[in-house]
Amino acid sequence: LQFELDLKREIARSKRYGRHLALLSIDLDFFKNVNDRFGHDVGDGLLREVAKRLCSSLREEDCVARLGGDEFAVILTEINNPQQAKLVANNMIQKMGKPFHIKGHTVMIGISIGIAYFPDAGDEAITLRKNADIALYNAKECGRNNCQIFTPSLRKQYSKRLGIGTELHLALERQEFFLVYQPRVDLKTNTMVGMEVLLRWQHPKRGVVFPDEFIAVAEHFNLIIPIGEWVLRTACRQYVDWKKRYAPFNCTLAINISLHQFQHKGFISSVKHILQEYQMPSDWLELEITEATAVNFLGKIEETLSALRNMGIKLAFDNFGSGYSFLSHLKNSPIQSIKLKQALIEDAHLRENDNLIIKSTIALSQELGLNVVVGGVETEEQLNFLRSSHCLEVQGYYSSKPLTVGQMTQFIKEREFKEL
Repeated sequence: LQFELDLKREIARSKRYGRHLALLSIDLDFFKNVNDRFGHDVGDGLLREVAKRLCSSLREEDCVARLGGDEFAVILTEINNPQQAKLVANNMIQKMGKPFHIKGHTVMIGISIGIAYFPDAGDEAITLRKNADIALYNAKECGRNNCQIFTPSLRKQYSKRLGIGTELHLALERQEFFLVYQPRVDLKTNTMVGMEVLLRWQHPKRGVVFPDEFIAVAEHFNLIIPIGEWVLRTACRQYVDWKKRYAPFNCTLAINISLHQFQHKGFISSVKHILQEYQMPSDWLELEITEATAVNFLGKIEETLSALRNMGIKLAFDNFGSGYSFLSHLKNSPIQSIKLKQALIEDAHLRENDNLIIKSTIALSQELGLNVVVGGVETEEQLNFLRSSHCLEVQGYYSSKPLTVGQMTQFIKEREFKEL
C-alpha cells in the first residue's frame, strides 16, 4: 500500500514539473528452488541480501519495495530516457550475479526486470504497474536474468500468450500433444544410433503447432513440468515397446529438457520412477539441454546434471555454437555430447572461416572425449563437408524428416537408409 502511494506521489510530481520516471518490476529467477533446496531460513536471508544489493544500485531519491514473495519494485525518479533506466537495471543484474553467502550456504540467483517509462508507458500508477509486469514477462521469455523495456507491441504479444496459456491447459486434458522422432545416423556404419524426441501440438483450429510457439508460455504458466513429464513418459514407453518388438534395435533416445525441469525438485525422482516403471536401462536415455541455458545457468544445475550422470543417463548440449570459449568448461562436466546448431553448417562448405571453425570445434570436442552430433543436415554438400571434417553422427532432413510413431515403426522394421 505504501509503495502505491509513493508511486502515485512521484507520478503527480513528475506531471507537475514535467519530469520523467521509470518503474521497475523485478522478480528473482527460480527463487522457489532456493527454498526447496536450502530451506525458508536461507530463502528469507537471501531476500534481505537482495534488497541490500538493490538499494546499493540506487540514489537516495529513488524508492525500492518488496511487494511480496520474491517480487520487488523500484521507482527511478527524474530519469531522462528509458535507456538510462536500463543502465540501472543492468547494474542490478550484474550485482546479483555474484554469489550470496547465507547461513553457511553459497547461493546463486538471477533477476528479471521489466521497465515501464513514464509517460510513454502510461501516466497512471495502475497502467505503469501493469505495463512493467508485461515487460517483466517478456524478460522471462527472453531467457531470464535480463531487463526489457515496455513497448506497445509487447502488450499485443502478452495478450496473445495469455490466450495460448488458456489453450495449453485444455491441450493437456484433451491429449492434443503428440511426439515425432528424428533419426540420428552414424556416418561410418550408416545405421541409426539415436533418435531425438520432438513435441508437437495438434491444435483444433490452427493445426500442428511447433514448440517455439508455446514452450515459453508453458514455462510462464507452470505447465512445462506436467508437459515435460508427459513427453518423457510417452517417449520412454514407446521406445521400450520398439525395443521389445524389434530387437536388436539399438539406439539412444534423446529428449530435450527445459531449465525449469532441471531445477524442479521432483525431476530426478520423476526420471527414476519412469525408467523403473518401463524397465528401461538408464543408458538408453539421453537428456539434452540447450547451450544458451547452460551458459547462463550451468553452475545452478550442475548438481542435478551430475546426479543424472551418476544414474547412467547420458547428457548432451543441444544447439551448440560457442566454440572454444565454452568447450573448456565441459572438460570436467558431466556432459558427454554436443550437437552443433544448424546455422553453423548451412553454408560452411562455402565459407572458409566457418569451415575452419567447425573442423576445429569437432576436433577439439573429440579430443576432450565429447561425442559430436551435427543437426540440421539437409544437403549432400553439407554431408560431404562433415564427413571430411571427421564428424561421426548427423541428424536432419537429408537422412530423414521427423517421423510419427507409425512412420518410425516402419523405418525400424525396414532398416532402410539412403546411401549417405
